[in-house]
Amino acid sequence: MFWVSKMLKVFNIFKMFRQHKILVTVLLFAFAVQINAQHKTENVILITLDGVRPKDMFGGLDLDIVKAATKRGAVENTPLYKKYWAAMPEQRREKVMPFFWDVLMKQDGSIAGNQALGSIVQITNKHRFSYPGYSEILTGQAHDDVIKSNKNIRNPYPSVLEFLKRKLRLSKNQIAAFGSWDTIGWIVEHEKGTITTNAGYEIYKTPDQDASLLSKMQFEAISPWDGARNDAFTFRLAMSHLKTYRPRVLYISFDGTDDWAHDNRYDRVLQTLTLTDIYLQELWSYLQSQKQYKDKTTILIATDHGRGLTPSDWSDHGADVEGAQYIWLAAISPDSNLRGEWRNTGTIYQNQIAATMCRFLGLDYSEQNPEAGKAIGQLFTKD
Repeated sequence: MFWVSKMLKVFNIFKMFRQHKILVTVLLFAFAVQINAQHKTENVILITLDGVRPKDMFGGLDLDIVKAATKRGAVENTPLYKKYWAAMPEQRREKVMPFFWDVLMKQDGSIAGNQALGSIVQITNKHRFSYPGYSEILTGQAHDDVIKSNKNIRNPYPSVLEFLKRKLRLSKNQIAAFGSWDTIGWIVEHEKGTITTNAGYEIYKTPDQDASLLSKMQFEAISPWDGARNDAFTFRLAMSHLKTYRPRVLYISFDGTDDWAHDNRYDRVLQTLTLTDIYLQELWSYLQSQKQYKDKTTILIATDHGRGLTPSDWSDHGADVEGAQYIWLAAISPDSNLRGEWRNTGTIYQNQIAATMCRFLGLDYSEQNPEAGKAIGQLFTKD
C-alpha cells in the first residue's frame, strides 16, 4: 500500500505539471498574440533631406532671405514670392510641401523640431556637416575625433542597416540604401557589400528595363555638382528597387537642398523641397496600395544638419555657424499615435534615430552599440 500511495502522489504531481504546462503555454501564446497585435511595424523606410533648416521646414519661405537676394524691383514681384508667400508660417510651409503638411502630418504622423512650439531636435556631433551627421544617424553615436571630414572613406563603425540585416536575417536586396551624394555609399556600410547600395553617379544593375535606362541616363543629365546626381534619379531607382525586391528596410538620401543652398540658390532649395513632397506622395501612395506595406511600414524623415539663421549665413553650416546644430525629425508609423507638431517636449537628439528605427521593429539597438542614443520614447506612447 505504501508504494501504491507513493505512485498515486507521483501521478497526481505529474498530472498537475502537465496541466500547468498547458496553461503556461496558452498564456505565453496569448501574450505573444497581444504583443504582435500591438506591434504593427514590419518595414522601415528612412529618408533624409540634406541640410534643410527647421526655419524653412516649419515656416516655409524666409522673406528676409528673398529681400536680401532681390537687387531690382519690389520683392513682391519676384516669382519666388508669388509662388510661396503667405501671411502665416503654416500657410507658407503648405505651399512648399502640401502633401507632407496637409496629409501626412495631419492624418498619419508627427514632426519634432519647431522651437516656436517648445520642441527641439539637435545633433550631438560638434562638426555640423554631412558625414558626421549621417554617421550619427546611422550608428547612433557621434565620433568627433575619428569622423571629421566629408572624404570618401569607409565608415569605421557598423551601421544600423547592417545590424538590421543581421537581426532580421535579410538578403542583400531586402535592405537597401540609395543616395544622391556619392559619399553616402561609404557611410552606410562598415563592411562593403553587406547591403545593396547605390549612391552618386553609379550604375544600378536591375532586371527592370526602365530603371536600367534611367541608370544610364544619369550620366547624360549631369548635375552642377561633381559628387552628387540629381535627386530624381535617386528616387526613381529606389522606387524600382522597392517594387522589384520589396525590401523590409530602405534608406533614401536626397541631397539637392544642400547643394543648392551652398550655391546661394534659395529659390532652388524651396523648389527642391516641393519636388521632394511629390516624391513622398508617390511613395506613400504605392505603400498604401501594397499588402506588404500598408499599415505595416514606419517612415522616418530627417536631416543631417541645420544651417545659419540669417540672410548672411543661411547657406552655410559648420562648427562655427549658429543654428546648424538644430534639425527636425518626422515619423509616420502605425505604431505611433502622435499627430502634427510636437509641443513643449524635451530635447531629442540625432543619435536616437538608429535605436528608434530598431524599436519600431521590436529590436534593441544597444545590442550592437551600447553607447548609442536611446529610442525616442515619445513616439511610442499610447496616449
